Amino acid sequence: MKDKLEIRTTYCTHCTKDVQVAVSPGTPRNGQANLQESDEVICLDFGDACDGAICPLSQIRPIVMGVRLARSGLREEWTTVRAQCEGCGQINELKILDREHAFCPLCGTTNTWMVLKFDDDGKVAVTGRK
Repeated sequence: MKDKLEIRTTYCTHCTKDVQVAVSPGTPRNGQANLQESDEVICLDFGDACDGAICPLSQIRPIVMGVRLARSGLREEWTTVRAQCEGCGQINELKILDREHAFCPLCGTTNTWMVLKFDDDGKVAVTGRK
């Protein structure tokens, strides 16, 4: 996937700064006119500031942009939480997308997650799916 991407700089009105985006060409559809689906935008600067209702670059919820970035493999370092994935059942390092969602690199499931704190200063991360 990485070799087919075009990296561009564009201005994000939500973050009020220039950001790097990767644009992958849309996949051709089978049919008489071989139409292409729209290009898929992956913001390489996705992060904590992406907290609005709609991403101004993609016109979708920010969590979708986070999932696109996690699936793409374009970011090597992620903040992670060690927890059991609700999709595959494996305990591994889930990539934290935002305060409520984490991505499983093993199976591609987007989990909801939270940390439960105990009285003795212990804590545990728990996951689920909506």
